[in-house]
Amino acid sequence: MPRTTHFLLSCCLLLAHGLASADARAQTPEGEDAASASRPKTCLVLGGGGARGGAHVGVLKVLERERVPIDCIVGTSMGAIVGGLYAAGYSADEIQAILDKVDWNAELRDKPPRSDRGMRRKEDDLRLLGGIELGIHEGSLAFPRGVIQGQRLELLLRKLLLPVATVHDFDALAIPFRAVATDIVKGEKVVFAEGDLAAAIRASMSVPGVFAPVKIDGRLLVDGGVLDNVPVDEARKLGAERLIVSRVGSPLRTEEGLTSPLAITEQMSSILMQRAVEAQLATLGAQDLLLAPDLGDIASEQFNRAPEAVAPGERAADAVVPQLQRYAVDADAYAAFTARHRMPRFDTPVVRFVEVDGRQTGTETFVEQRLVPLVGKPLDVPAVEQTLATLYGEGRYEKIGWTPVRRDEAWGLQVNPVDKAWGPDFLHLSLRLSDDFDGASAYQFIAELTRTGLSEAGAEARVRAAIGQEAQLFLEYYHPLGLRAHHALSTYLQYRATNRDISFVEGDLGDYRYFQAYGGARWTYSPHRDWEFAAFLERGHERVRFDLGDPALRGRYHANLGSLGLQLRHDSIDSSTFPTHGHRASLTYQRFDDALGSSVDSAVARLQWDGAWSWREHRWVGGVRASTSTGSDALLATYGFLGGLGNLSGYAEQSVFAPHTALLRLMYYRRVLHTDSLITLPLYVGGSAEWGGFWATREDASFGSMTPAGSVFVGADSPLGPIFLGWGRAEGGRDSFYLTFGSLLRTLDGF
Repeated sequence: MPRTTHFLLSCCLLLAHGLASADARAQTPEGEDAASASRPKTCLVLGGGGARGGAHVGVLKVLERERVPIDCIVGTSMGAIVGGLYAAGYSADEIQAILDKVDWNAELRDKPPRSDRGMRRKEDDLRLLGGIELGIHEGSLAFPRGVIQGQRLELLLRKLLLPVATVHDFDALAIPFRAVATDIVKGEKVVFAEGDLAAAIRASMSVPGVFAPVKIDGRLLVDGGVLDNVPVDEARKLGAERLIVSRVGSPLRTEEGLTSPLAITEQMSSILMQRAVEAQLATLGAQDLLLAPDLGDIASEQFNRAPEAVAPGERAADAVVPQLQRYAVDADAYAAFTARHRMPRFDTPVVRFVEVDGRQTGTETFVEQRLVPLVGKPLDVPAVEQTLATLYGEGRYEKIGWTPVRRDEAWGLQVNPVDKAWGPDFLHLSLRLSDDFDGASAYQFIAELTRTGLSEAGAEARVRAAIGQEAQLFLEYYHPLGLRAHHALSTYLQYRATNRDISFVEGDLGDYRYFQAYGGARWTYSPHRDWEFAAFLERGHERVRFDLGDPALRGRYHANLGSLGLQLRHDSIDSSTFPTHGHRASLTYQRFDDALGSSVDSAVARLQWDGAWSWREHRWVGGVRASTSTGSDALLATYGFLGGLGNLSGYAEQSVFAPHTALLRLMYYRRVLHTDSLITLPLYVGGSAEWGGFWATREDASFGSMTPAGSVFVGADSPLGPIFLGWGRAEGGRDSFYLTFGSLLRTLDGF
């Protein structure tokens, strides 16, 4: 059976059957003990280099082929990842399969997949497109210590190293191992010889400024390469008599590459690091072997190119096979080594308890309640990861780690949530612009402050203010209820006002300013992260000031609002910007009644559905919008809005409103800009076909009276949010150019 196939089957068994018992490790064959004692101790030193560290795997493949047993491993950064996996019992082929399978661009981003977040955070994600988030800590602005917090990376390491999760002494691994990190506070090297293997590896690769430091035993740790990128000295301390050293660090930039202050700063750091490395390599003797694979233009940050680095590593080792053969052993001795070099056996434990470390969080109860459903069941790693991903998706945690623990004869989960050090309050700022290239332009500046951790159950308060095209002020207090927090109660106040240049049914109405203010209470029930049922009660008023248009309509309009509503929502869309799969649906019924303080009796029902599909580079989004009102048509709050790119293209943004509206659409787009770097600016081209209508009465509504429309556009998923440049045309000669921020997924209420 091929080794890769064997690895995949092993992983399936690993995840299906659970956790290793501490006493179930394979015993070292007696022949191996004797063979090890009769030859010099050989240690493998794996240096740091980011994605270039994939070359270490190629070196390991040649060592296995040439029957070179390894007695100890020391690694820094990516060398700690490859070395730690090999020391735990993975073979070179199995590690290569991991490199090939892992989507590093996804694993090295903290933001959890949208599908892992609860309904409340999905709505936040759709509303808060782009912008920046700042922390507020003890009354001052605060910032993260790294661009990447490493949440998903640590979960990946935890899963890969689960069979050795209970191995505390790194000398007790299949191959003794050391990981090198740096105490960024004291400027001291930290060498891990024991503890949590996954956490030690994660600390070793915390590149300053990119990855957030890791706090272990009171020490704030970053990448070991800062002080010791090729830790030859630590291998000597393990008693190594012969060293095989793999060096994969990036070379210094040429003069042509020193084009910015950042590049100069990075070059200075590289020079200092290189001097330390050269000092280490100067200690190598005739009995040692240095490998420096030619990795070409593979940059340290291009992790999705890590599999490309395997072949250069293999070529570098192939070039020195005669020298490697002096470390080789006969077939029997190497068979004894491979018998020891394997993952330990383990049995699936039943989770009897959950321990939440509350020392670094104010929501210990909130986390514990989410994990209660896992107790009493066999350990299910995907279920644990899914629960933690949903918790992390709440946006208040810097990271949430876990590890299996044993108390007497019972197994359980120890969970370590860490609140964001730059919180617990967060300020989100965003700016949006629009232009129709016909003299009408607008801007929208939005600031939203969220206070988290107001109770152990996860209560939070929110204030949102906006100026520009729409003025808005929103205040909310949200409180989860129940053991598992499936229920929640929120109270809120909102004021908003906007200018509109609108068309009503068949004619132009003119310019007006619409004001709405109301308060309410909302109860929600969310049994699953993709579903939510809500009931709400609201009381307020609306008014209109007509500025231009029919003189008969000049003046003011005012109405009181009092309503009771029900809403059912589903959301499994994978992205709020340029989705590739999933569905999003909303069905809302809102009844305005004079008994609740409304000026007139009326009701509105709104339906919205979006579905996304993809095939290779091709993506489609289908959509249905419908809004219909009953009773008096005097309340503008019951009207539906159309207009804008992909929303009855050709009409100005939300310029059409009526008591009854409908829209069918199909949008196509494809990505045209690709990059293997962690920093991307996805660019798309596409178009839409639409069919929409708007009517004064339900009797007027018919398919024959609906208007065909369409558009073409270029879109970019920028840090400020999705940006679209497009042109749309509707039947009747209406056309419009658009430069706008926003999502392909629209809401129905015009705001």
